[in-house]
Amino acid sequence: MTFLQYLLILLTSFSGIIFGYVLSLIAPEELNPGKKYFEWLARFLVLLIMIFYIINTPLTIFPLLFLAIIILMVIFSREYLFYIYPLFGLVIWASLYNQQLLIIQSSLIFILGIVISSMYMVQHEKKEEIIGSKFNILLQILLRTFLFLVIGVLFFLFF
Repeated sequence: MTFLQYLLILLTSFSGIIFGYVLSLIAPEELNPGKKYFEWLARFLVLLIMIFYIINTPLTIFPLLFLAIIILMVIFSREYLFYIYPLFGLVIWASLYNQQLLIIQSSLIFILGIVISSMYMVQHEKKEEIIGSKFNILLQILLRTFLFLVIGVLFFLFF
């Protein structure tokens, strides 16, 4: 797989963040009623991503350590999605040579990006006067999740 193909896969997966932001602008009245469902969907998607990762990766120290980090973040962090999402750049890289797994993982990460943006908009919708315009909220979301692209590209280039 060439670097350009890999970069397009990363960008497509990452674009879920932008689509989630646009959806939250289109239907802001649906954000508050869907808040608890977003949280459950996010946990379910993280679980699915990790299940597919573990099933298709030989169990060595790296996958087990990665799984332990993800579990600890989900248990102990309130904003675990912003810590986990960049690590999913590693998941895309690890599934690079299995095309079917790559399609599944990148699709799940795309959907997770939509959920992350929607959840972030729910949290900051009421604080808009304090934080700034809706465009500033988009920039905050992109900056908090941009490491996904950086980690994915660095692992492709150096490993």
